[in-house]
Amino acid sequence: MTLMSVTTVISIISSVVILYLIYQLLGAKVQTSELVYGISAPLLIASPITWYLYGLLKRLNALEEELRNSISREKEKIYMASITSAQLVINNLLNQLALVDLEIKNHPKFSKETSEQYKEMLAEAAELMKQLSSVDQIDADEIKRSVSP
Repeated sequence: MTLMSVTTVISIISSVVILYLIYQLLGAKVQTSELVYGISAPLLIASPITWYLYGLLKRLNALEEELRNSISREKEKIYMASITSAQLVINNLLNQLALVDLEIKNHPKFSKETSEQYKEMLAEAAELMKQLSSVDQIDADEIKRSVSP
């Protein structure tokens, strides 16, 4: 049953019950014409009010969806701006650390194992930034998964 049907039925039942109670208290008998009024008045009143409220609910749902979409778009813009900024900082750092790599090559006594670990760390940092910037769905768990080992 729809909202309009339920509201109308409840209104009619309430109207008839109230009508009978009032006439019972007054000790009078309910006439057919009064019973018709008791049934038709809620039909005339409840239906337009229900349609109006239904329209308001639809509008409210549409506004809620619009707000959710707007928040989602704004969240995505903030995330992308943060990632872009972080990429700039990290890429600058990685480029500056390339100078350290050149210095390591100029010192033959420097540990080859440490040099290889250093190169692996630089490559891993670059790859993690690439993964972080390619997150499709902006969600805390998705972002964490993108950089987890």
